[in-house]
Amino acid sequence: MIKDKFRENVAAIIINKDKKVLMCEHAWIDDAWQFPQGGVDKGEKEDDAIIRELFEEIGTKSFKIIDKMDKHLKYIFPFYLKEKYQFNGQKQKYFLLYFTGDDSEIRFDNQEKPEFKAFRWVDYDQPPKKVIYFKKLAYLGALNYFKKTVDEVDLSKL
Repeated sequence: MIKDKFRENVAAIIINKDKKVLMCEHAWIDDAWQFPQGGVDKGEKEDDAIIRELFEEIGTKSFKIIDKMDKHLKYIFPFYLKEKYQFNGQKQKYFLLYFTGDDSEIRFDNQEKPEFKAFRWVDYDQPPKKVIYFKKLAYLGALNYFKKTVDEVDLSKL
């Protein structure tokens, strides 16, 4: 039996120069879109983990951290994933990042088994409409947390 066990994780809300948000499509599940995210290694700082995960998953380090949440958000896996991963869900620290590169830098071949196969830039309010049901509340919480910052940030000064 799994008892209140959540995997520590970092997740990235990445905006481009037009303040659109990056969504990536799972490599092995058609039309399953999400933010880049990944686990935090033992002893690793979350700020380092987000940059490492982004390089592993989308092949670039062309980011500037704008902000990060001061708390974690959790989501609970459905039963079939709890059994598969031996966790109740994930405890995520969300980061808001600015993508400073060119779309041609985004690639998915940095891992033996890529997690993603496609990406798109979407309006800020779209991610909760595209993500799997059990992540929706976490996405809404993170997007609401960063909304004022995104509205007010002058990207030319970053």
